[in-house]
Amino acid sequence: MRLTVAYLPLLGSVCLAACFTQAPLAGPVPAPETRIVELVTDSGVLAMSNAIGPSATEVEGIVAGADATSWDLRLLRVEYRNGQSVPWNRELVRFPRSALSQATERRFSKGRSWIFAGLLTSTAFLAGRFLGVFGGGDNTDNQPPPPH
Repeated sequence: MRLTVAYLPLLGSVCLAACFTQAPLAGPVPAPETRIVELVTDSGVLAMSNAIGPSATEVEGIVAGADATSWDLRLLRVEYRNGQSVPWNRELVRFPRSALSQATERRFSKGRSWIFAGLLTSTAFLAGRFLGVFGGGDNTDNQPPPPH
């Protein structure tokens, strides 16, 4: 039972990853409300360490405003060099444009979500059927013997 509980966060991550796609931004400045993921540059690590912590490698957020010199992001998460990913609660942080690189847009994919939901449902059904949770098991009657 503990082993199953230990894998729940991993399963949740896989489920969420199946629902999103990432692609490069269409232009140099993203539109407001665009969800983006970007790498933090080496100079950005130094410039932004007071705001997002030291050794950040990647940020994910929703664009509140952007121009050629700075981007205002409502942060959703920050990843660090030690592999830790820290969720944020949409706190607004202004980044100089030089602090970020390799911007990609992250979009919710309805099609991938439906496919994943179908696969998950059919797998659960087949596992339940195999384990005898659903009908279709043995059809033997376990009736008591007749009286003598």
